[in-house]
Amino acid sequence: MDNTKNAGINKELKFDDAVIAKIVGITCNEVEGVYSLEGGMMANMTDLFRKDEDPTEGVDVDLSDDQNVSVSLDATVRYGENAPEIFNKVTMAIVKNVRQMTGLNVTEVKMTVKDMLTKDEIARNEAKNKDADKEKDLQPA
Repeated sequence: MDNTKNAGINKELKFDDAVIAKIVGITCNEVEGVYSLEGGMMANMTDLFRKDEDPTEGVDVDLSDDQNVSVSLDATVRYGENAPEIFNKVTMAIVKNVRQMTGLNVTEVKMTVKDMLTKDEIARNEAKNKDADKEKDLQPA
């Protein structure tokens, strides 16, 4: 990214796609109305067996050159929320955070809404996650 010579020092800063995906994933999960980036109930069920959540799940980035990034997301949003408004908030937050943390330009954001969960579905998912966490804690290491 920064291939300039400064005082005789050759400098080069690059970012792995996983770093950009992590920034995008964490950013999206901070936007109100986004439930998850796992892409629906089935992916949420597989997450029950993972100890730590992966912020890059449901995020695909393409760093076409060392300056421009395109982002694709598979999201689950809360039922009753305005999906286009959520998408606009997600897009603005991604562009801002990626630029601020890396200096890279986000040139494209695509989001596929894989599911919309009601309050009841969210409550059931969270109860299952708590039960799974308790079971993991009881299992020997």
